[in-house]
Amino acid sequence: MPKKTLYLISYILNDQTRSVEVRSDSEAMTPDQARFYLGSIHTSELPEAITDIQVTRIVHPKKDGPTPAHNLQP
Repeated sequence: MPKKTLYLISYILNDQTRSVEVRSDSEAMTPDQARFYLGSIHTSELPEAITDIQVTRIVHPKKDGPTPAHNLQP
């Protein structure tokens, strides 16, 4: 099963800041791809109402790795 990548899409819709988390099979997401996704969830809005799209990949600590700490015991 392919690993899903988590992205945070931040944008402005009708002068209100918004954000949404999206899981994708892709290793990268462009603002144009994010715009397409946002258009699919905001179907009642005009495309021009969605502006200032920013995409940030959310990277979580490795599941099986050590938990970050000040002092790690051997």
